[in-house]
Amino acid sequence: MRKTFIAAMVATIAMPSAGQAETLEFTAGGLGGGWYTMAAGISSLVHEKDASVTIKTVTGGGVSNPSKINSGKSQLGMVQSIFAVAAVNGTTPFNGKKHGKLRLVADGLAINYLHMVRANGDKTDFKGIFTNGRNKIGVAKAGSTDEYSFRFAMDYYKTSYDALRKSGKIFNAGYTDLASAFKDNQIDYIFVLLGLPGAMVIDATQSRKAELVEFPADLRKKMAADYGYISRDIPAGTYPRIQGGATKVLTTSTSLYGSADASADSIYKVVKNLCENTDRLGSIAKAMATFDCKNAIGDGKVPLHAGAARYYKEKGYLK
Repeated sequence: MRKTFIAAMVATIAMPSAGQAETLEFTAGGLGGGWYTMAAGISSLVHEKDASVTIKTVTGGGVSNPSKINSGKSQLGMVQSIFAVAAVNGTTPFNGKKHGKLRLVADGLAINYLHMVRANGDKTDFKGIFTNGRNKIGVAKAGSTDEYSFRFAMDYYKTSYDALRKSGKIFNAGYTDLASAFKDNQIDYIFVLLGLPGAMVIDATQSRKAELVEFPADLRKKMAADYGYISRDIPAGTYPRIQGGATKVLTTSTSLYGSADASADSIYKVVKNLCENTDRLGSIAKAMATFDCKNAIGDGKVPLHAGAARYYKEKGYLK
């Protein structure tokens, strides 16, 4: 009887009560990028609406985030849909390691668009950027979704970092540094994945003329079939300085994921305050302006977190 009482007391102490303050780590993207802005804004909004939940935003990356969440290092994180499914199944780039604790919290926070920006006056076509070996290309940091997308394109054009670096230059950096390098003529191309409009693209092209390059149809078809990207247009007028019209590119969606070990109460509060304040999301990041909780339950390829499922069932979005 005494042992049972002690065990119950320990469990009570270990588990936070509904009113007790809780802290979650939210892994986002690089400083200066859309993910970090979105995560910091969501964290602030949730805490404003429910002071019992404190969320600490930290830097992360598209491919590293699922592993940080799965290991429990982070309890929340931004993940591209293409990599969430790959993580759960243990396919490329996760190399057989199935992420069994990754859970969907809210699907479709934002649509992200691959961009290839080319210095004005350069007539190298998209394929030539990857194959002529003389180019100075800026790509987001290793491990980001942007950078893995670049790898997939390199694979398609049968090239590699080593081949591109033989007589050219590859500069892997954060968004702020990429913009600065482009403005300073250190690189002539930028390959990034951003919501619309991408702040770093606008920044990079304020003082240097540039063009937004369309992704070829054959590459779009291959990456859609192999990795789950979706072909969409960057609408005409998104970047008036660098676009002559709508630009066909590849996209993936940013969604919110959590650890199965994160408490259901904590995740419920995050979802509740996110879904009941969608009118605030557009002011955090324009890319989130169209987020709709009615469509946030996903397609079942990644299990829903118990806390998220509770909220969606209450609202009738999940049967």
